[in-house]
Amino acid sequence: MLNLFDAVALQRYKSVSCASLTNSRLRSYFNACFQDCIDRYGVFQCWACVGCLRLGHSTCGWGSPPASCPSCASSGVLYEIATFQARASIVGAAFASAFRVLMQERFHIPLVATPGNTRTHDFEVAADVAIEVKGSPSVIRNPDGTVTKLGRPGLERSDTRKKAFDNARTHRQRRPDSLFFIVSNAVPVDLVGYRSRDVSAVFDATKIQRIDALATEICDRVGLRGEGA
Repeated sequence: MLNLFDAVALQRYKSVSCASLTNSRLRSYFNACFQDCIDRYGVFQCWACVGCLRLGHSTCGWGSPPASCPSCASSGVLYEIATFQARASIVGAAFASAFRVLMQERFHIPLVATPGNTRTHDFEVAADVAIEVKGSPSVIRNPDGTVTKLGRPGLERSDTRKKAFDNARTHRQRRPDSLFFIVSNAVPVDLVGYRSRDVSAVFDATKIQRIDALATEICDRVGLRGEGA
């Protein structure tokens, strides 16, 4: 039985695979998967007024907190509701499922999710290829139509980038002969085409040529016969 993230990804992939995949369609695919999962779990940006709560009623809204409460006119007591941590894990799972479905449906490459005690990477292909995925949206739409900008997505976040490279280093120490790929929907300029002793390659999942290249490297390594859509 498909989990929610896989079901969303599969449905969205079917809607974009009816035509030739392009960079634009890949971006739309991942963004739609992000938004669908945010909608399902309700992890939008929203705020509440503590001043109103003290008075025995509630005032809240979507998006960033306003300068003052539209109900009690208080300022300095409006706080964003802490949905960030929940949203981070949800969009991470959405990206992982969207990437797995893309590789399975387009190339027939089976990505095996690693068990929970494997902290260095998300997927494996046979025993020779490890893949760490780091994806997140740059914006989300709230139920009232407002748009929340989330800042730096994917590998553009310095802490996300550091975690991925630390994982690559740890994995290389444990399995020095395997390949370690990092995949994201947002790759900064200095990581385009990046390779090192620890990181076999970095791939942008929204670039069709890069995804094709990733599939070729995997198939060459493990002897699979990948097939494009």
